[in-house]
Amino acid sequence: MSMRPVTLPPVKVPLARPNLSALERSYVQQALEDGWISGTGGIVSRFEEGLSTRVGRRHTIAVANGTLALELALRALGVGPGDEVIVPAFTFAAPATTVLAVGAVPVLVDIDPETWTISPQAVRAALTGRTKAVIAVDVLGHPADYDALRDIGVPVIQDAAEAHGARYKGSLVGGQGDASVFSFHANKAITTGEGGSVGTDSDELLSVMRLLANHGMTPKKPYVHEVVGRNFRMTSLTASLGLGQLDRWDELIGARRDVARRYTERIDASVYAPRPTASWAEYSCWLHTVTTTAERRPAVLDHLRSRGVDARAVWPPLHEQPVLAPYTADCPVAQEIASRAFWLPTYAGMPDTDIDLVADALAEAVRK
Repeated sequence: MSMRPVTLPPVKVPLARPNLSALERSYVQQALEDGWISGTGGIVSRFEEGLSTRVGRRHTIAVANGTLALELALRALGVGPGDEVIVPAFTFAAPATTVLAVGAVPVLVDIDPETWTISPQAVRAALTGRTKAVIAVDVLGHPADYDALRDIGVPVIQDAAEAHGARYKGSLVGGQGDASVFSFHANKAITTGEGGSVGTDSDELLSVMRLLANHGMTPKKPYVHEVVGRNFRMTSLTASLGLGQLDRWDELIGARRDVARRYTERIDASVYAPRPTASWAEYSCWLHTVTTTAERRPAVLDHLRSRGVDARAVWPPLHEQPVLAPYTADCPVAQEIASRAFWLPTYAGMPDTDIDLVADALAEAVRK
């Protein structure tokens, strides 16, 4: 007996969409007219310098995507086979799978229930003689507790992929780790379509990253390869988009905050609780995230989709990912949050009418 395919209604409210303007188009057009479209030239350098200035870093290196940014940071810190890297169990898979990609072992630990970020206490408990680094994810726009992590004495890679515009104890996120990573994927607050970056204050770390990111050769010795490197470079066309987005940073970050504020005004927090925020942090909205009961969430998401709303459950905890099955972990907080949280459509310029549609659908789901 044949099964009829399930037909979903058309999406009226997408989960995310980029906000691009004539400014970004003008930068790209200028790059095309100048003929600078590869990963070399002044446009990429301007983007790197602009990002360093924005987040208070001495150095930034722009790369092709956020996952490669993590890999570059790990390789520059000397992480390789036999090493262990501590990773929070509640995050997108890239931090853990990138540890695998460099031949090291991801050690999955639980998160703090008050911030949903990596627990410093869990990190301390997981330390061994093989621990080479910690990847702290500023998950869903909330910074990790970097003072507590620094006190542990292990190099910290800050994964700020989702946290453009957030603040840690008054300072913009992106300047807290030994190396700090951004993603500029199309669903991020600041986007270049794809793209990523690594920031650092270390001259030595920058020098190693530049070498690794450019096939293991330096401008002083073209076609002489000193180490095994690869092409991590961001293109000039990508960086051109980034220049426009950097110019609009405050506008774009503020627009997402406005969406989060509007949701908070419209949604019943006793049914759909917003993610917690620490007193020392300023949360930056990536995708507005709320929680309900694990039992209710599937029906709520089904109803939202029936109304054309592209809402989605958050990632499963990393120890449930098939590729990470060998790396078992006891992470009850991550398990619980992952079973209850879900994302609502969020992007700069999202109309109030769409926010109202989502809020009304959430209220209908409760009545059902």
